[in-house]
Amino acid sequence: MGYDVHITRCVNWWAEEGQGISTAEWEAVVAGDPGLAMAPMWWTAGRIVSKNPSDAVIAMMCQVAKGLDARVQGDDGEYYDA
Repeated sequence: MGYDVHITRCVNWWAEEGQGISTAEWEAVVAGDPGLAMAPMWWTAGRIVSKNPSDAVIAMMCQVAKGLDARVQGDDGEYYDA
């Protein structure tokens, strides 16, 4: 198993209501920062996810979230700030 951290625009990452992040938005973010192509993050179901991310990856996720007008949230509902 593992612990996932999510970039989401929903109040809670598991909620269906709210505006999701499109694949086109994620692809544009990666195209703008080639280093993200190697980052342990992927798009799924309107959010971006990383499994068992390090503190450095969480910090990177926080920067990505700012650009997407989104938030970083852990599996248990806690929010992360850079």
